[in-house]
Amino acid sequence: MKPVGKVIFALVLAAVAVQPSWSDPLLIVADEWPQMEILAAFLQEKGGYSIEKVEQNGLPDDLSGYAGVFEFVHGSLLDSTAERLIRYAQHGGRVIVLHHGISQRKAETKGWFEVLGMKLDGRPEAQSRYTWIHDADVMLVNLQPRHYITSHQVTYPKTVEYTPSDAPSAPGDYPALEFAQSEVFLNHQFTDGREKTVLFGFRYTDPKSGTLWMQDRGGWYKPVGHGWIFYFTPGHTVEDFQQSAYCQIIWNCLTWKP
Repeated sequence: MKPVGKVIFALVLAAVAVQPSWSDPLLIVADEWPQMEILAAFLQEKGGYSIEKVEQNGLPDDLSGYAGVFEFVHGSLLDSTAERLIRYAQHGGRVIVLHHGISQRKAETKGWFEVLGMKLDGRPEAQSRYTWIHDADVMLVNLQPRHYITSHQVTYPKTVEYTPSDAPSAPGDYPALEFAQSEVFLNHQFTDGREKTVLFGFRYTDPKSGTLWMQDRGGWYKPVGHGWIFYFTPGHTVEDFQQSAYCQIIWNCLTWKP
């Protein structure tokens, strides 16, 4: 695209950018609902939001009337779904991607990983091989204790020692939430340099080998056009969302002012 074309595109995008209102409803796009019922109840009670829930085949083409859109698709993410979510974010919306919104199946979705700035290398010989572990006891570690999203009305019952994976780093004590018998994803790779703001790391010890994993991949956000995409790893079980502190963190993504 020539420079003039880029300017015109930017002006057009600015002209159509949406400004979600507090009174607008929230939309949950999912194919697995018990966890989302818990989150929806919290958001209704806490924020007074009305909640709409759809499967991918019921997703509206125009999402501009929503204050936020949640993606919680366990199976394959349709190209058309990803395109609408990305377009909504580009035009000023907030997309909150939860748990398995980043998975090997999602790598097959056109444009999804490119916008998220993600790569998963599941090859057996890969140095940083992507894998997932069920029934894992995981600590979600708050790496930005003074950030609104991580701190506003959030109480952390634990403090853990953690060494950020952005080497070289020194260990320190950080607030943490524990997710018992959940699921952990190892070796999410970023492909977009410093575009993301990392909020959380995770700490996981393999009970068989004793190997300790600490990776700055528990939660982050990044700008996309005029809007934002957020991602958080917890969400495998209903119990994950029964932690009000976690639901509060998610709610804070909707009320945070950049």
